[in-house]
Amino acid sequence: MEICQMMHKGAMLHKRLMTRILERYDLTFAQYQVMKTISEHPGTSAKEILVYMDTDKATLSGVLYRLEQRGMIVRKKDPEDRRLVHIHLSEESQMICSEVTHLEKACEEDLLKGMRSKELKFFLEGFNHVLNNQIKKLEQENENT
Repeated sequence: MEICQMMHKGAMLHKRLMTRILERYDLTFAQYQVMKTISEHPGTSAKEILVYMDTDKATLSGVLYRLEQRGMIVRKKDPEDRRLVHIHLSEESQMICSEVTHLEKACEEDLLKGMRSKELKFFLEGFNHVLNNQIKKLEQENENT
């Protein structure tokens, strides 16, 4: 199996595992990813979430709308610049995000069972290298278009 296929397969398996966990909270994987991003960057804007998540505007708009309808996020206008909107998690969402993050970490520990710390270090360094190369390649492609 080629490296890109392995990365894709790993990402899809992770998404399937997380989807099972998220069903308990009536959340989609995309909704959790947005909530997790807001949790890591409280008061962020939709524009910043787009950058953090590397997603498209239409997808994010729909996810934010559904989360807001459920009371999972709160949008607050910036008092100094009314054009800016800061997005925060509700108290309930903060608790859910914390619980799911804990479950996600436990899942990650299960996935890494049997791997020695040295092997894990080399794996993570190598994987980071591959991701950074992909980012550079995309940036070069964007410059050429």
